[in-house]
Amino acid sequence: MKGVSNNPALSAYQRMAVKPVSATQATGKTEQVTQSPTPRPQDAAKVSISSEARELAGSAGGVRTEKVAALKAAIADGSFKVDSTAIATRLVDEVG
Repeated sequence: MKGVSNNPALSAYQRMAVKPVSATQATGKTEQVTQSPTPRPQDAAKVSISSEARELAGSAGGVRTEKVAALKAAIADGSFKVDSTAIATRLVDEVG
């Protein structure tokens, strides 16, 4: 699992969030606006995964790895075709 520290979206947000903020009024005076200190990564939200969740994630549990591999190969070589009629029919059946 990719860690939060390697998340490009979070990195971009942090780069934008740490720039100083200043405001200019119509009178020409500049007012410095102070920001609260930027939280350090170790102060960020803490996440823990239960042992039950780890067990579930670790087991294949119904994933047909051969079928997944075949689908990945078909997508990669361009031979996978989407049957839009079948998808539409199942969506309508599901919604009722």
